[in-house]
Amino acid sequence: MMIRRKILLVSLLFLSVLTGFRFIWLHFFTTPSHPTAVQGKLDLRDWKQLTNHTVRLDGEWEFYPNTFFMQNSEISTALEDPIDYIPVPDSWKFPKKQSTNPYYGFGSYRLRILVDPNQGKSYAFHITSITASSKMYVNGQLIGQTGQPAKHKEAYEPLDTPYTAYYTLEENADVLNVVIQVANFDNVRKGGMVRSIKFGLESVLNREMNFANDMVRLACVAYMIHALYGIVLFFIGNRDKRLLYFSGMITCIVLGTLLDGERLLLVWLPFNYQWSIKILFISMISGGYFLIQTLRYHLPYWLKTTGSLLYVIICFASILSVLLLPASYISMLQPFYILIMFIPCLLAPVVMFSSTTESSRENIFLLLAAIAAISSLIWLFILYALRIEMMSYPFDLIIATICFAAFWFKRYFQVLDDSQKLTRKLQRADKHKDDFLTTVAHELRNPLHGILNILQSVSEREKETLGHKSTKDLELLMMVGQRMSFMLNDLLDLGRLKENRIKLQPTPVSIHSLTATVINMLQFMTEGKPIRFSNRIPNNFPYVMADENRLIQILVNLLHNSIKYSYAGEVSIHASVEKEWAKVSVVDSGIGMEPEVLERIFEPYEQAVQGISALGGGFGLGLNICKQLVELHGGTMTARSKSNEGSVFTFTLKLADTSKLTFEPVTSPYSYVFPTSPSEADLETSAMRERANDRIRLLAVDDDSVNLKVLESIFASESYEVITATSGQEALLKLGGCDFDLVISDVMMPNMSGYELTSRIRERYSLSELPVLLLTAYNRDEDIEAGFRVGANDYVTKPMKATELKSRVLSLTKLKRSVNERLRIEAAWLQAQIKPHFILNTFTAIAELSRVDMERMDALVEELDNFIRLSIDFQNSDQAASLEHELSLVQSYLYIQKERFGDRLQVIWEVDNSIQIEIPPLTIQPLVENAVIHGVLDRLAGGEVRICIKQSEHEVEVRISDNGKGMEDERLQHILERQVDNRTGIGLHNTDRRLKQLYGSGFKIDSKPGEGTTVSFSIKK
Repeated sequence: MMIRRKILLVSLLFLSVLTGFRFIWLHFFTTPSHPTAVQGKLDLRDWKQLTNHTVRLDGEWEFYPNTFFMQNSEISTALEDPIDYIPVPDSWKFPKKQSTNPYYGFGSYRLRILVDPNQGKSYAFHITSITASSKMYVNGQLIGQTGQPAKHKEAYEPLDTPYTAYYTLEENADVLNVVIQVANFDNVRKGGMVRSIKFGLESVLNREMNFANDMVRLACVAYMIHALYGIVLFFIGNRDKRLLYFSGMITCIVLGTLLDGERLLLVWLPFNYQWSIKILFISMISGGYFLIQTLRYHLPYWLKTTGSLLYVIICFASILSVLLLPASYISMLQPFYILIMFIPCLLAPVVMFSSTTESSRENIFLLLAAIAAISSLIWLFILYALRIEMMSYPFDLIIATICFAAFWFKRYFQVLDDSQKLTRKLQRADKHKDDFLTTVAHELRNPLHGILNILQSVSEREKETLGHKSTKDLELLMMVGQRMSFMLNDLLDLGRLKENRIKLQPTPVSIHSLTATVINMLQFMTEGKPIRFSNRIPNNFPYVMADENRLIQILVNLLHNSIKYSYAGEVSIHASVEKEWAKVSVVDSGIGMEPEVLERIFEPYEQAVQGISALGGGFGLGLNICKQLVELHGGTMTARSKSNEGSVFTFTLKLADTSKLTFEPVTSPYSYVFPTSPSEADLETSAMRERANDRIRLLAVDDDSVNLKVLESIFASESYEVITATSGQEALLKLGGCDFDLVISDVMMPNMSGYELTSRIRERYSLSELPVLLLTAYNRDEDIEAGFRVGANDYVTKPMKATELKSRVLSLTKLKRSVNERLRIEAAWLQAQIKPHFILNTFTAIAELSRVDMERMDALVEELDNFIRLSIDFQNSDQAASLEHELSLVQSYLYIQKERFGDRLQVIWEVDNSIQIEIPPLTIQPLVENAVIHGVLDRLAGGEVRICIKQSEHEVEVRISDNGKGMEDERLQHILERQVDNRTGIGLHNTDRRLKQLYGSGFKIDSKPGEGTTVSFSIKK
């Protein structure tokens, strides 16, 4: 209760102060009436000079209805109706019989003014408002008008705008005969001279009018300042709509001020009569709407909801009626429009008083603002009703807006203080969050990698026993684990970036080669999606200055992002040169982004798709990290996108100055004296001839000749032979020409990266048959995994240590040679394991021949002896044997089988006897044995085995065919797989692998069920 009393006391005191200032203003600035014109109320403005009857009125205003005239001589002939007394200023009112509306009609006002020519000859008349058109004549001279008065509505034109008319006395004249013609056919509530006319010396009246207009302008500027800061606070603050409503209300006050009093708006903008009325009432109604919306938060619940909605509907309906109805109807509805405006004005003090006493003391400013506004409005109606002419008094409304401003500024500073406290709290929480995420990322990496390793081991160990679905599930788990690993790396990098712990080591980098490498790294991610990568960067694109590791990280993140948000199409990488900068763009045809998402896409923890349904998941850190890394390089990163049309991410890097490039052996921490390299012809010759010693043969592949020289120097000892290639294509050609123990390849090379080269090698050689060691400068998990995925055996990161490199090379070459030795021994062991039933069956045949044909028996015994001797010959463990040795074994085997099965087995020889070549031992005999046992003898009728050996200019072709039962396609696809329960299967697999090792290609098998089988292979000369 005490608080309510205090607030009430403050409100009454505030209202008293406003009222006191108003009375003071009335005392000094109210227009006085001339002593001789009390009823006429003609305003005489020279307070000092127009005294002592130097200017006097010759009578009062005279009104002549239904008459237009300009001089006294016309009065007697023009008058037809009796003259009624019409007070001025006031609205005329004709008898109802003369018009459907008593305010419609026309007439003339007349007044004689006696002046003293010695005081001045230039006079001015200021007409504020005459409804609804007028012309002013002085001594028969037209000096001003607004609209076009006429006797009939069809001829007249309404326009009620203020104007000032000037008249200069003629020589020896001292009388001003003032005649004003007026017509009104639009305003249904009033007509004629409804406001006083200001009259005085031109200089004095202009000075007063300028002062009055300046007061109006000053008030409007003060109002608009408050409206503008309301809009500014809305856009820079928390977007409280009440600020906009406040600004809208102030704008309506400005329009009302400019349409009242001197009505400056109609002077500045020449609106017609209709629109001058419409704008006035639209401003009134809109002001009420904005005020109720500004106070809506403080209203009681039922007024805030139902009452507020009903008032808004009434406001919009009223504005619509003002826009559609003519001015005459708008004038009829004037009381209704004023009532609409008054409702929130009268409601505001009550509501704000209740809100101030019950909820928040800061609302006292809104209460005082409401009191000042309603005080100004009440005084406006008092002055209008009493017809008191007073200079514009804007201070009530200025005080109201200041109170409103005080409320909003207090709220703003309070919110700002709360925001600063919250910001500091959030900054601490953000740091704790970053520390927590970094710690979690560190702690999760080791167990995650352990999980991935176990998954990989289980997948490889149980590959044959697991079902297809289980295998796919394991692959999915591996993919999810790898994605988690990428996210953990992003979290760690974000922490390093925030702490400025990432130091770049820029070197000249080929963006084309590096892009090709990254594409190979991520190629596996497109499996199952119709997406293709396209490297559109030219081979000869200039080098850029960049940290190679970080540039790969940027491209990996951008390409990964494009794949994640694309379902099909192409992901392409483009580059162009702009002055001293390279402009690199990653373009995709994915889902794209909306403009509002694009604006914040580079912020941390932001994603194009939000929520649990986001494609691919992730923390949303990749693009933020990319942008920071690009900026660390001195470049910029931008993005453009359209929904469902794809995205383009573009970044810039400084071009390298190739004129200053020096090719130092930076990839090794040691200094070497490079030996003289042999010529290419010498290398090819050395590669093709049989090695006299057992040196380890290495194929080194790198597009940088300096790096190749470093490798040659590291392996310059007698036990190594290094052959170099400067591209992947050249390396493949050299692999087809000789046998190597190991391939050492750089990852980043133009045209064909190290990943692609490794993949091509694995098409011909297994991991153990030809190991591949990759050299990479990018030691992140995804780079290493990409190498293993395409078939690399091991990797060494740059800058490499010679000791580590030699240890890894020695380990891999020992593996390769042990595998080769195992294959040769296995072939010899398989052949040495002569099937017991084959020997028993042969002895049975010998026993039978001993009773029938001794010569045939002796021949059979001799061939069996030859077959056993050749099968266990030590040459079978050598890498190569003569074709003659191999064919002798085949002939013995076929002779024995022919003796056993007779006509069921037919053998056709098509062998060029001039062929002199060495081939891997035990390559033809397993094929012939397979054709006899599984092709011919499986049929009751037997069949034919054809052995064809022919030579061409570059190779010798061996073809073994039969016309036996053949094989189904399904069995044909798995015939060369290792079958541990079938010795013949093991032999075919073993022989095929040895051929591929030596010559790059193995068996070619053609077979059709019921038609037979043909197995062939080629040996280069």
